[in-house]
Amino acid sequence: TTIATTICCCLASQHLPRTNAFQPPRSSGNAISSPPLTSAASSSSLQAFKWPTLPSFTTPTFPQTNTDKKSIVGERNGLDANYPWRFEGRFIFRPSLVRVSEDVQPPSSATLLSLFGYSLGGSVVLEYDVSPVGPYTEYVTMGGVVGLGQVDVGDNAVDGRTLGVGQWGTNLYVSTQVAEDVCQNVWGVPAQVADIEFVEEGNTLIDGSDDGDVGSRGQRKFQLSGWDNARILSNDVDTNSKRYGGIPIYWTPTIKALWAPLLFPGKVGEKIMTTEEKDQQQQLLPLHKLRLSASALRLKRCKRMISSSSTAGEGGEIPLGLTLVVDNVLIEIGERVAGNL
Repeated sequence: TTIATTICCCLASQHLPRTNAFQPPRSSGNAISSPPLTSAASSSSLQAFKWPTLPSFTTPTFPQTNTDKKSIVGERNGLDANYPWRFEGRFIFRPSLVRVSEDVQPPSSATLLSLFGYSLGGSVVLEYDVSPVGPYTEYVTMGGVVGLGQVDVGDNAVDGRTLGVGQWGTNLYVSTQVAEDVCQNVWGVPAQVADIEFVEEGNTLIDGSDDGDVGSRGQRKFQLSGWDNARILSNDVDTNSKRYGGIPIYWTPTIKALWAPLLFPGKVGEKIMTTEEKDQQQQLLPLHKLRLSASALRLKRCKRMISSSSTAGEGGEIPLGLTLVVDNVLIEIGERVAGNL
């Protein structure tokens, strides 16, 4: 075996090219090339050697992504540059007299108004066909009438103004997670996801929502029966009809309040303030302009189903038996007010 191996090695060495037979790769261009070197001992030449392409083990770089939640949710779908967000659909406002008790915490930087221990509250239920995050529904519990809202209209705290009178919402519930995200991250509304169910059938609108109602996912549950009564415009021709109004409204999203378009000069920066007043100055509410238009509105009968165990029972809420129905509504939201109005 050793002798055979030695003979094979000697024969193979006779056919190996000499050192000067190794040639670099030839260029296909017009560069001047030297004549190839040949070997008298071999008629073959060594092919140009190429290293195989190996995968890169360096850390890949990815394009930077914007993690600002305001750019993720809240598509600017407005029809007017001054109002970059819009909502379309229908809503009802079911008024009630609500008792103002010591347990009710009034909103910051505003005053809760009452008469004989009651204020005007109720509920607002909205169904959005168009919104910055697609269709969803909304339920707002209204806590009462508020006044003297201190708002911020500038870049610093002394640029304060005072709103006249408005309607305050204690809690705002939405039917989808993305709707909660856009409310919280774009406008600062403390919204919550809930199970909101609409039942189309019924001759009368019935608000059967209760404090103790819990949905299948463990969330607060709201049920509206006879919702077909909220559809004043029943076909596509009607829903494409002209909208009227363009009513200006002020909105302070952090306390879920809508205000009459009355704004009075604020003098919070022109006097010597107590510690309490300075603390209140730091709580000036962010302010947005809204514009409201609609094609049709009606007053309709509405029932409120309240259990005896509910906080709304035992005189806590006195339903008025009517509801304002607004169809083919257009709600337009402007940027936060900062500067001259």
